[in-house]
Amino acid sequence: MSDVPLSAASPFAADFVLEVLAAASEAPFGSLAWADINRLAARWLLPELSEGLNDTSRLGHALVAEMVEGGLLDAEVTTSRDGSPLVARVLHPRMAGIEAGRRLAA
Repeated sequence: MSDVPLSAASPFAADFVLEVLAAASEAPFGSLAWADINRLAARWLLPELSEGLNDTSRLGHALVAEMVEGGLLDAEVTTSRDGSPLVARVLHPRMAGIEAGRRLAA
């Protein structure tokens, strides 16, 4: 993959990012489970838009991992059977997360 962030790979990645931030902030204790990430990814992302990631679930988890690396979220990360990273759950978004997500989407 290139050095371009995954969030730039899809025209709907910004919407997905905002939905994850909003959903995590509304969830009890700021905890968003992997199934919620999969549901949001299926709603917003198209798998053919990212090289090397051929399903919305993996693309969604990769985008959330990118958000964690960027400091927008804290999360527990695990691995799938094939060794690729998956987000087990998103934890307590930072207070500035929604605003930073909006700036990222703009």
